[in-house]
Amino acid sequence: MEEVAPQVLSKLNELGPAVSVDFNISVEAYFDTLTALIDRFCNKKKLACIYISITVPSSTIMSAMQSLEIDTSKLRFVDCISFATMECAETDVEQTVFVESPTMLEYIVLKMEYLFRKGRDEQFMVVLDSINSLAAHNEVRMLYEFMQVLMASAKSRGAYPVILSMEEQMKPEVREMLQLVCDQIVTLK
Repeated sequence: MEEVAPQVLSKLNELGPAVSVDFNISVEAYFDTLTALIDRFCNKKKLACIYISITVPSSTIMSAMQSLEIDTSKLRFVDCISFATMECAETDVEQTVFVESPTMLEYIVLKMEYLFRKGRDEQFMVVLDSINSLAAHNEVRMLYEFMQVLMASAKSRGAYPVILSMEEQMKPEVREMLQLVCDQIVTLK
């Protein structure tokens, strides 16, 4: 497997802000992709990151980044999974807003907008992790409408909208939906 970080960085630098991109990754490339997005892209460009976590609780991602001594001061979470797994921690409140369930799509957008307003002078990257997990909790038609609103909102703020997807777990109708809502789909190998 080729290293994914250079591919991620190259594509984001090439596209610039307000261009939605789906990084279609393998499970093995998941962690390398996260560190490339958060450390090697956001931190280097001094971007704030709104990380919409549907697959892995925010506390787990935060702990992993901190164990690698990656600066997490500009990392904010819209955590949609911790309530379901009962992993909400009091220490997460500063950088995390919680949504009770991944089925509450409107609340995800509202929480993202709240974080945009809270960091009004910052430029952002918005990472949705992952579309596969959202598709497991929502029907594709609802997900399509949600993704249109989410991408339009992120683009209107001049953010870098990034979606993570896993090819091995992708339903054909979700792949079609991504082709409609994303400006670029990049398969990382």
